[in-house]
Amino acid sequence: MKKSALLALATALLGGCGVPKVEMYRADPSNTGVYQASPLQTLTAVHWKFNSESPVKTAATSYGDTVYFGNKAGYLFAINTSDGRERWRFKSGGIIGGAPVVTENRLYIGSHDGKLYAIDTRTGQQVWSYASKGSITTSPSMVDGTLYFGNAQGQLIALDTASGRERWQFKAGDAIYSSPALSEGMVYFGADDGFLYAVSSATGNEVWRFKSGGRIQGSPAVQGNTVYTGSYDHSLYAVNKRSGQQQWRYKAEGPIMGAPAIAGETVYFGSQDNTLYAISLNSHRPNWKAKGKDWFAGSPVIAGTRLYIGNHDKQLYVVDTRDGDIKWTYQTQGAITGSVLVHDSRVYFGSEDGHFYALK
Repeated sequence: MKKSALLALATALLGGCGVPKVEMYRADPSNTGVYQASPLQTLTAVHWKFNSESPVKTAATSYGDTVYFGNKAGYLFAINTSDGRERWRFKSGGIIGGAPVVTENRLYIGSHDGKLYAIDTRTGQQVWSYASKGSITTSPSMVDGTLYFGNAQGQLIALDTASGRERWQFKAGDAIYSSPALSEGMVYFGADDGFLYAVSSATGNEVWRFKSGGRIQGSPAVQGNTVYTGSYDHSLYAVNKRSGQQQWRYKAEGPIMGAPAIAGETVYFGSQDNTLYAISLNSHRPNWKAKGKDWFAGSPVIAGTRLYIGNHDKQLYVVDTRDGDIKWTYQTQGAITGSVLVHDSRVYFGSEDGHFYALK
């Protein structure tokens, strides 16, 4: 049975058991960047675009008929996916640099003001907030009623979603701009000290750390027994998720800022060398490379056989995952640095031109 069919079956079974639905950054807690949605094969029209009046540098999260995203002015927006109309907006005290975790009636988002907010999705009103000691630039992750996020003071924090009370805190050696990945009772994240960390999700105790040659600011992605992460030292690392030992690495020609995406037997990532890479998990060599007009700061996402990634040349690139052929691009008036969201055969993304786009 294909992976997509198994995931659909698992989702149906979980839904029948009453497990609450949770939507988050890059589709799942493991940060694989794979959406179980119909890909947008060709661009037919701009469904709508919403002017937030400030650069949108982050990813979005959808739940039902609403999409949520933040901007540089510190606003979090709730937008109707059918017509692009604003449902509500919430003002934080700083830039919103991450995507929210969204459940049926509540969402959770961090801000550069150092706070993690719980917001009622029906009204846009604050339920609670938690004040950390540094700017929160990462997207939180959530599993089993616990939120995990990092901040610029190097704190990785676990909070109870119902009350906002702190469960534990872990101190890394430098700032955390890497959104955490969760897998089998472990939290994986990178920091500006060049380490990839693995800590227990239950206690916050360190299990291992792996040293790269540069800052790790992109989110790691987990598949099987391996954690994949890029580094400013130009390398993509494959690290055993249990032991913290390097399995292999691939050296690109420029720093890797974003998160990798993993589908099938291939890992995909962009680099500041203006190149998008597809590396075989078996041979550890490129299946293909695709060139952009500028550098890829964002993180690729995948739906079906299509890969979506933004570029500093102000374009959205849509690439065939099988051969690297660029199928189409969409031009905006600003750099596209956040991850793309694929939902209901539509593509959603923000641009530093201040607009949030829905393509169909």
